[in-house]
Amino acid sequence: MTVPDTKSREPKQARSRQSFEKTIEAALALLQERGNDEFTLADVSSRSGVSIGSIYARFEGKDDLVRVAHGRKMDDIDAISHHLFESLPTHPEAGLESVAREAVDRIIEVLRRYADILRPFMLRATQDSTISQRGAASHAAMAAHFADVLRKWPDGFLSQTDIDWCFNVVYSVVARRLGLGSTVEGSGTFEWREIAEKLTGMVASYLLAGLQGPADA
Repeated sequence: MTVPDTKSREPKQARSRQSFEKTIEAALALLQERGNDEFTLADVSSRSGVSIGSIYARFEGKDDLVRVAHGRKMDDIDAISHHLFESLPTHPEAGLESVAREAVDRIIEVLRRYADILRPFMLRATQDSTISQRGAASHAAMAAHFADVLRKWPDGFLSQTDIDWCFNVVYSVVARRLGLGSTVEGSGTFEWREIAEKLTGMVASYLLAGLQGPADA
């Protein structure tokens, strides 16, 4: 996926390409270790072994570097997410709760696996429209995977609006538990198995209620 509004100049020569990649890897490592973007290009230079001059030859500044690093990492996360969801088997006889559990488990797995790098990016997204837009695209892709899994349930037509609501609740609860977003403080003390069970029950109950329609007055 192309990242908008970045001005990096990717080199074609092997040696220059290696320095380019080292710079991105160093930026990602600093973001993950510190939990924020409070580092300088001098820190990146020291970490990567790439001179400041070489960094400025490829990136217009730290913001540009962070945006490129973010796009690169989100591409990786999207690929892993796609693989995890697409590898789920189809169970013709599976109940809705079983299907919902598979979808919930994959959301938890992806966000837990990448929480340390998503945390600083989500914080930055509140002030960086480029990162916000790219993050929103990944969020939408994960929502689509979540919906595709739920539609494997063969016994009813599930409302897209209801599925979207369930995804947003699941994502928000897991993200909050991991301390992603506007705060670095996690929420709640439930173990992950218990969180998965509660979210699965919520999703299945809500979707079944939607199939039954509004209660009679």
